[in-house]
Amino acid sequence: MKNLKISRAVSQALLSCLLFVAVLLSAACSSDMRSTPSDFKLMLPQETLVLVEGSAAGLIIPLELSRQNDHVTPVQLNIAGVSSTDEAFLTSNFSQLSLIPNSDNSQLVLSLAIADLPILAQQRQFRLSASDGMTSHEITLSISIVPVNAPDVYLLVGQSNMVGFSEDGTRRASAGEPDEPNPRIRQLNVSENDQFDIFLEQADFTSPNVNADTPRITTAEDPLHVPLDPDSSNGKALDYIGLGLSFAKEALPNTSREIVLVPAAWSGSAFCANDIGPPGQWNAQTSFDAALGNTWLFDRAVTRANMALQESGGILRGILWHQGESDSNDTCAQSYAANLEQLVQQLRVSISADARGAALRSADSNIPFITGTMSLGIDSRDDLSQFSAAKQIIDNAHRNLPNVTAFSALSNHDDLVPANGYPCGNTSCIHFGAEALREMGSRYYAALLRAATQ
Repeated sequence: MKNLKISRAVSQALLSCLLFVAVLLSAACSSDMRSTPSDFKLMLPQETLVLVEGSAAGLIIPLELSRQNDHVTPVQLNIAGVSSTDEAFLTSNFSQLSLIPNSDNSQLVLSLAIADLPILAQQRQFRLSASDGMTSHEITLSISIVPVNAPDVYLLVGQSNMVGFSEDGTRRASAGEPDEPNPRIRQLNVSENDQFDIFLEQADFTSPNVNADTPRITTAEDPLHVPLDPDSSNGKALDYIGLGLSFAKEALPNTSREIVLVPAAWSGSAFCANDIGPPGQWNAQTSFDAALGNTWLFDRAVTRANMALQESGGILRGILWHQGESDSNDTCAQSYAANLEQLVQQLRVSISADARGAALRSADSNIPFITGTMSLGIDSRDDLSQFSAAKQIIDNAHRNLPNVTAFSALSNHDDLVPANGYPCGNTSCIHFGAEALREMGSRYYAALLRAATQ
């Protein structure tokens, strides 16, 4: 009985050893199928791999397959990102996908299209593999991504709240204050909105010399829609603000390039002609509707955007719109939604192509268009908390735009009222005050991110 017990113990120990060896052999075989085989391996140059966003040449990586032990089976090449984000906007191509003896060289060409949103310098990881169907060799590539060397351009359009009517003396632009200029935020140095001495006739609205002063691109300073004043110690002759500068400051951490703002709004402007507005209107195309005005402000916005793109070499990254009050009447409100949709589409089509290419100049291109809600403010001057029927139609059009227009979003400002610590602006609560406008800039940027990533 004692010998039997010993024999059983030995048998169990031997069986355990055999199972352990089998596991090891299985793991070794499995590993051989996934990792470096003894018969072939990929060779590539030991150098830093750098890919520039938007580069026409891309990144060319020479590849060589080294064979041993008389290996002659064709070997297939493949590349894949370690994660889906590694492959974003990237295309790859092998000059020779299948390698055979005496023809074991190939080139891997990687190209990175310019992304919809600006990117930062980053590392991307890829698995490069060679397989003969039985065994494979895999190499991990680490590639340094360099953002395209082009500023981010944003067009600002609409009426007074995009211009910024925060009241005189509300700009706080000293060092450390919220409206302090930033050297990486630039602007087209536009001419003043003056219908009596500057913008007198249709040709003025499309003339580069009428639309901007010299120097054409300057450091952005509030108020953006006023040109630099050589006689002012503060850069500008006036001291109110809009939402553009705070928008750009919110965008700044997500880009390594400069930001160029293109001011093109005008107080009191509309799709319909009106007696108190400028001589130009926002219609994207000539209309037979007698109530609608001309296309001059639309044409001016396209002209200014083209000037900024040409002067800076930048990329159009988005369009910000705040308007509606001047069309809030029984005649104009009914056509507002259709006019706004057409404006979005035609701005995307009409502005000159940039480094992203002509394919990004279609009605539904990913050039984010952001519109904002109108003021609901109440103070001692007036109460705008309840919209008229006509104004409600326009408000509905703003809120519904993301449902009918690709890559658009709403910036909601319903809470930016005096009761919540946001005083109204100049003349009445139709205008947002300085604190509200700074917050609006932040919200417009958040909306732009939503629009671009739909």
